[in-house]
Amino acid sequence: MKKLLVAMAVLSAGAAAAQTAPVRKQLLQQDLPAFPVEEVRMDQITLAPGQGAPVHHHPGEVYGYIVSGGIIYQPAGAAAVLLHAGDAFREIAGQEITQFKNAYADQPASFVAVYLLKKGQPPIIIKK
Repeated sequence: MKKLLVAMAVLSAGAAAAQTAPVRKQLLQQDLPAFPVEEVRMDQITLAPGQGAPVHHHPGEVYGYIVSGGIIYQPAGAAAVLLHAGDAFREIAGQEITQFKNAYADQPASFVAVYLLKKGQPPIIIKK
């Protein structure tokens, strides 16, 4: 009887796991450029209300995900877009980012950035 109860518990746990499979939502799919990636860096960055980054670019590809708040994002030559929590974005290596700032004056905005770099490269280069 004890073996039967154990077997039923194992089957029941397996059935419950099968019913609650993880949900996968594709946020971004992108071909990688021919760029030797030697280092990956992942940062979570929080911008204060209204705070933004200066005009900049990245030496390697950057892939990001907005965790909270909203970000106004504008690569050179493109229209500005408002990214919300749950949105993903890509910054192309070497492309100037003319605007990247917290869209709201009353709340912080947080995002995760994944930098694909050569060994020892800085993740960001500020325009002087």
